[in-house]
Amino acid sequence: MGYEVINLTKFNIINMTITDYNEAKTFHPSLDIKDDTLVLGFRRKKEDGKEEDIYLIKTDRYLTTTEKVDFYDDDNNLICIDKKKRLLAKLSQKWGVDNLNKLFENPPSAQSIQVSGIELYNKIKDNLRKYIELENEADYIILPAWIMGTYYFPSFSAFPYIHIKAPKASGKSQCLNFILQTAFNAIKARASLPALRDTVDSMRGTYIMDQADSLHRNNMEDFLDVLTDSYKRGGGGIRKMIATKNAWNVEEFDAYGPKAFGSISQLPEDLRDRCIVTPLIRSKKNHPQIEEEDTLWKEIRGDLYLFLIDNFQYVSTIYKFKICQYKENKGVLGRQLELWLPIETVLSVVGASEEDLEIAKKRFLSRYEFASYQASDIEGAVINTIIFLMKDDEEKMLRPKDIVEEIDSDLFDEEKEFMGKKQKASIVGRAINKFNLAIQKLNRDGQGERYLFNKTHLLKIHNSYFVENEEKDTQTYTEENTLITNDISSETPSV
Repeated sequence: MGYEVINLTKFNIINMTITDYNEAKTFHPSLDIKDDTLVLGFRRKKEDGKEEDIYLIKTDRYLTTTEKVDFYDDDNNLICIDKKKRLLAKLSQKWGVDNLNKLFENPPSAQSIQVSGIELYNKIKDNLRKYIELENEADYIILPAWIMGTYYFPSFSAFPYIHIKAPKASGKSQCLNFILQTAFNAIKARASLPALRDTVDSMRGTYIMDQADSLHRNNMEDFLDVLTDSYKRGGGGIRKMIATKNAWNVEEFDAYGPKAFGSISQLPEDLRDRCIVTPLIRSKKNHPQIEEEDTLWKEIRGDLYLFLIDNFQYVSTIYKFKICQYKENKGVLGRQLELWLPIETVLSVVGASEEDLEIAKKRFLSRYEFASYQASDIEGAVINTIIFLMKDDEEKMLRPKDIVEEIDSDLFDEEKEFMGKKQKASIVGRAINKFNLAIQKLNRDGQGERYLFNKTHLLKIHNSYFVENEEKDTQTYTEENTLITNDISSETPSV
C-alpha cells in the first residue's frame, strides 16, 4: 500500500486569529466586577424606536461605552459579555442619558473624585430617617451601608440579606420601598423561581419580597433551597429546560445577589441566619410617603453609580485586606464573618467613623444571634431528658418511647391538641436526628427504634444550641454585650 506525500510548500499560509471563548473574560451584562474591570449595562431606545443595550466599561486605564458583546481590551484579552436573553434595566429609569454623558465630560481619574463617599452615605442615612423609623440607632448605620453594598456585591464572596421584621402598620412596606428606590436594580417580585431568575440573573437586581410570611407555606421547599444557598457567590443556581426550534436545552441561571424580605413572623430557620434582621416600631411621627417619581431617587442612584465607577477597585482591595485581618484576629468566624465583611468594607471605604463602625458591628452580632436558629421547648426538653436518663453513664442506649415517658405531655400538646405515644415518639426521633444527638442508630428491635448516646457528645451539643440560646435571649445578655449607647443597651429582642 502506497502513501501520498503532501508537499507543504505548495500551500500558502494565511494569517488568521483563532478564538476560544473558553479563555475569554466573561462578564455579566448588567453588573460585573472582575480583574479590575467593571461592566455596567443598560437598555436604551434608539432613534428608530428599537431598543439596544449599551455597556459602560471601566478599567484603571480607560472608561468607555460599547454596544459590542465581544471585544479586546488594551492587553489584547478577549472580553465577552454574556448577554444570553437577559433584559437589562432601562437607562432612562435608573440613571438617565444626560447623567451618563456628564460622566464623559468629566471622566474619573486618579486625581478626580466624582462623589464623596461620606456625603453620599450620609445622604442615604438622612433620607432613611426622614421616611422610616427604625428600632435602633445602629440600624441607621447598617442599612445605608447595605444599600451601597448592593452595587458592589459581585466583588464579595457572600452578601447578607436584609429582613425587615415588624408587626402590621409599622412601616415594612415603606422601608422596602426605600430599598426599592435606592438599591441596585431593585425589583419587588413574587415568591417564585421565575421571578427570582428574572430579577437576579437578568438584571443582577436586588430581589425584594414583601409578605415573606408566605415562605412558610407548603410547596415552597425548592424556592427556599435556592434562597438559602444564594447568599454566596456560585450558590443557589437554577437549572431550567428551555425550548429551542429543534430541541430542549438545559440553561443555568445565577441566583446569587442582594435580597430583602419583609414579614411579621420569623423567616424559615435555614434562611434566618443569612439575614441582617432590621426591626421596625410603629412610629408616632407622620412620615411622608415615598413617591417613585421624586427626582431624589434618580439623583441618589446617579451618585451611587458614580461612586461605583470611582471605587470598585478600592472596594475589592479593602475587602481582601479585611479578610486577611480577620484571619489573624479570629474575632468573628464562619458565616457571621461572611455576612459582616461587606458591611464593614463599605463603611471603611466611605470613611465612616470608627465609633459608627464599632456600633454597627456590635449591633450586627447581637441581631445575628437572635436571627440564628432558636431551638423549641420540646427540642430542649428532649436533650435535657436524655442527659438526665444517662445519669452517671458515659454511653447508654435509649428508645424514643422511653424518653417520651419523662417529658411533660403539655410540651407535646402545644403542637397538637392531642397526641398518641407513637406521634410523641416520632417528634423525639426527629429531634434526635435533627441535632445529631445520638452517636449511633442501632438496629430496631421488637420494642422500637434504638439510639446510642454519649454524654460528652450530648453536653457539647447542649452547650452549643441550648444553654447559649437561653442566656442570649434575655435582656441581661443584650445589655451586657451591646453597651454602646443607651438606645442599643436597652434593646429588646424582637425576632
